[in-house]
Amino acid sequence: MDKEALLGKELSNLYAIYKQVNHFFDGSDISFLSERRQQIVMNYVKLSCKNEEAVAEVLRKAHINPGNTIDSVVNEITDNLHKITLQKKENKKLEGLGYMMSFNRLVSYHDANVKNIEFILNELGQLKTYR
Repeated sequence: MDKEALLGKELSNLYAIYKQVNHFFDGSDISFLSERRQQIVMNYVKLSCKNEEAVAEVLRKAHINPGNTIDSVVNEITDNLHKITLQKKENKKLEGLGYMMSFNRLVSYHDANVKNIEFILNELGQLKTYR
């Protein structure tokens, strides 16, 4: 596999992250979170929705079809987020804390994928092209 193919895989993975995040949070009940935490989650989802189509366009231009690419790490994290929302706990503050800890893992994983793409683009001398 060469660097271009590796870039294609990372871009496909980024697209999968956006797609899965947008699907998961569409209609998700986060009302148990504080208003500040709800806003943090909503801002992340807005950014994800905005960028999903942009990444899809980059993939189309590169003639890469991500197909039904699914990221297993995102699946695991969103499954955990879903389980937290289903649990009926007496201590809502603790529930919100666990949710935000899993949410932070999701955001950090997403950020790591973006950093990997930047790393590959830098290796290819194309970093400024994509910024």
